[in-house]
Amino acid sequence: MVRPLTERSANIAKVTVPLPPRFREAFRSLIEARSRTGGKRVFARDLHEEAIGSLVNQAERGEKVLFMATPVGVGRMTLWMDEGLKARVDGLALAHGVHRSAVVLTAFHHFLRHADLTDKADAA
Repeated sequence: MVRPLTERSANIAKVTVPLPPRFREAFRSLIEARSRTGGKRVFARDLHEEAIGSLVNQAERGEKVLFMATPVGVGRMTLWMDEGLKARVDGLALAHGVHRSAVVLTAFHHFLRHADLTDKADAA
């Protein structure tokens, strides 16, 4: 049976970025923890959008953001996000002269650090 199309699933953009394996593991752990304690299933897209949205909001408020360099030699990961958020990410990247992947990587690093998962998120 095909699931009905919702507004959220219709408003989606595909983004592919290089992502260190430790970031994936940290997000997987966080998804499991939030799904257990929140009473509602949490999906990767939810956390990815929360992380990226937080960084974009921070930059749009005028707060200084130091972007991380995109890692070389790591696998790429496909992310799904809201089209409006993707447009904001692209605008932020353009304004700061960085790639979209640097915005995403920086957002994930900050998010995971604040989720007390720095040891898994530290790709350096």
